[in-house]
Amino acid sequence: MSDENKSLGQKLSCVGCDVTGCAYHGKDGYCHAQSINVENRSALRKAETFCGTFEPRAGV
Repeated sequence: MSDENKSLGQKLSCVGCDVTGCAYHGKDGYCHAQSINVENRSALRKAETFCGTFEPRAGV
C-alpha cells in the first residue's frame, strides 16, 4: 500500500491524532488506520504508552 493511500481509509471513530508525521494522520485530526495498537504492557502512566501503529509519512 502506498503512503498516500494509507491515510485515505475510513477514520477510526473518536480516535484523534495530532501526529502529523504519521502516514495515518488525517487532515481532519483523526487516525485513518484500520486499527491501532497501543504498546508497552508494563506502562503505568500515559507517557509510557505509545502508538505501535505509527508509520512515518513519506517526505517528512
